[in-house]
Amino acid sequence: MEWVAVFLCGSCLCHGRVGRVEHPCRSARPTRPWHETDALLNAFHFLRFEGATLADSVLLISQDTQVATLVRNACASLNAAFSLARSLDDVAGLLDADEVDLVICDYTTFEALRARWPRACVVLYSEPKDSEQAIEAIKLGALDYLPNLVTPDIVTAQIRGALRIRHDIKVPAIYESRDETAEVDRIIGESPVMKELYKLIGLIAPRDINVLITGESGTGKEMVARAILHHSARRSRPFLAINCAAIPDTLLESELFGHEKGAFTGADTRRIGKFEQCQGGTLFLDEVGDIPLGTQVKLLRALQDNAFQRLGGAEVIKCDVRIIAATHQALDRLIEERRFREDLYHRLMVADIHVPPLREREVDAVLLAHYYMARYNRQFGTSVLTIAPEVLPVLIEYPWPGNVRELENAVKSALVLARGSILRLEHLPAKIQAHVPKGTSRPTASPDTPGPSGPLGSTESPAHSLRGVVANLMNDKSLDGALHRAAVSMMERELIIACLTRSQGRAAAAAKQLGISRTTLRKRIAELGITISATATGRVAGE
Repeated sequence: MEWVAVFLCGSCLCHGRVGRVEHPCRSARPTRPWHETDALLNAFHFLRFEGATLADSVLLISQDTQVATLVRNACASLNAAFSLARSLDDVAGLLDADEVDLVICDYTTFEALRARWPRACVVLYSEPKDSEQAIEAIKLGALDYLPNLVTPDIVTAQIRGALRIRHDIKVPAIYESRDETAEVDRIIGESPVMKELYKLIGLIAPRDINVLITGESGTGKEMVARAILHHSARRSRPFLAINCAAIPDTLLESELFGHEKGAFTGADTRRIGKFEQCQGGTLFLDEVGDIPLGTQVKLLRALQDNAFQRLGGAEVIKCDVRIIAATHQALDRLIEERRFREDLYHRLMVADIHVPPLREREVDAVLLAHYYMARYNRQFGTSVLTIAPEVLPVLIEYPWPGNVRELENAVKSALVLARGSILRLEHLPAKIQAHVPKGTSRPTASPDTPGPSGPLGSTESPAHSLRGVVANLMNDKSLDGALHRAAVSMMERELIIACLTRSQGRAAAAAKQLGISRTTLRKRIAELGITISATATGRVAGE
């Protein structure tokens, strides 16, 4: 057991450095050994540390009082010294002296901090609009990613884990700076399982190792592969994707490794295979579980030796290719059935990423529906601007056996059938309509514009139209402690969108109807991520 003195700054009451007087507020007090500074202190406290060292100090850079309270309470439960600063400039002295063990800040502060203090251990807090921020944060060396709407237990657990990593490895890995101009397919989702996926991508992508992606059909395994590519050192090199299940067994070997002229009947010319085309780049093997055993042997040899021979050829060709493989099958079961080689399995699965099915991703179905609605509005020339309230619980409760691909097709079908600016339950496929949760009433009419008969254009009573949404919010355990904030933000966003839709995007008219000033409206539009064009639409997740 170790007793450690933690002093309080006399001018700002922030916790000082353990063992010496250091002030995040950068007050004029000198730095002296703690036993010489009794006269300078207003108070001091003794905290009992269980196996702690003098290095257990957490610095939060934030002006958000709610975040400060969460982190302060977490540090108290962990017996870690807590310091609070409003800006990075206020704590430059502490960071220069490398006397802070863990910094918690937002993404903007993180970028500035990483540029000046690349060895600092950082946990980010934020509400990401897309997966890019989470992946980039982990890739650039952040220890963890802490979303705003979390419970105190989660905050405590993540700070404890970050401090443990700090003790184990001292400094995080540092990677090259972000390429802001690069294009990448967005992965949409803010559920806890997706945030863990983003962290895993950020950790794996910069390492030049083979990756095996598993998950059900339609979950977006190729999109994950492209995200890995985008955050890797090979992102400017060739990327080729091949569906191993779509190519006949007799042609797959030639497709991968190429063939010489006359290698088989019909081989009239030499063919360059995917391995050779992808030299120095990344090769994505989709449905790798369908590769025939004969081709598996040659693939294993190519991975072991970084070399191969074209079919019918004698020349040994050196290759430098990163393999990202994907499958919806259980490869361990295929190994037991002697349909897949165990040695090849271990060569492919240097790192493993599992993409969760949509039914396990909580409210991500709603985010994806908004994303595809905006995307295909542009493609189809439609102007469906919002989703009716009675549709939201259906999107959440439906099991989505076809996962993201099924949802995408359902939204495309609904946009074709919709007549007006609101996507309603009757526009969805019949089998999805059948999954109306108990307590959620079907609409009795289908007006295409918002009206006074119900909230956001619904003809139901407010109690019935919102009951399903509220029930699902209450069932979301990640919102415990932040349920009111999440519900109010969701309702306010839909209300502002509805008023802007009715006013055809005129902020003055919308503000008058809402009973607020245009300045307040503009501020809330920015905070809630709403975009105004000729009409009004919300900025969907990922945009």
